[in-house]
Amino acid sequence: MKQKNDYFKMMGKQISLSLKAANQLIELLEGYKPEDADKYRIKMHKIEHDADEVRHDALNRLNREFITPIERDDILQLVQIIDDVTDAIEDVAIDLYMYNVQTLPEHAISMAVLVKRCVTALEKSINELHNFKRSDTLRPLLVEVNDIESEADDAYLEAVRALFTTEQTPMTCYGLKAIYDALESCCDLCERAADVIENVAMKNT
Repeated sequence: MKQKNDYFKMMGKQISLSLKAANQLIELLEGYKPEDADKYRIKMHKIEHDADEVRHDALNRLNREFITPIERDDILQLVQIIDDVTDAIEDVAIDLYMYNVQTLPEHAISMAVLVKRCVTALEKSINELHNFKRSDTLRPLLVEVNDIESEADDAYLEAVRALFTTEQTPMTCYGLKAIYDALESCCDLCERAADVIENVAMKNT
């Protein structure tokens, strides 16, 4: 029996939307204006909705198909984690609007740049996944995702410390901490996806 669906392409489409969201986030944060927060929140929600549609389509197809190119559970995990990455990026835009953030520390922009780098490396990994048995670039890309995630951990530590060692109102601290948490979560999820991809390669080679 032949496989009817190309799940690698579906995951590639998913992660391309994650990267689109990351680019929108950078655009929002660089030269941040509070009055733009709602506009970007709406844009981000549209991207997240498109990503959900791809995820639903992949899961519906997977439910009907008997033969898959890699284990069904691995596909399920990757499809869900990639969707979670887009959700976490959207959460940053939601938090900026919801907590009415007026001034954005440089730490937030630095972390967003790390998110974009991490998602970019994951996108390259996902697009190379179909060739996992012969690829010379997949492993270095996964290492790159892990390295960027480690950078993001350090950046998060410094961002939160700066938040609580400078004079900020409790409301400002609460809102910015939520934003830092969402940014860190983006990179954590990319690392989780990279771990799944590495396990797929190990199990099938």
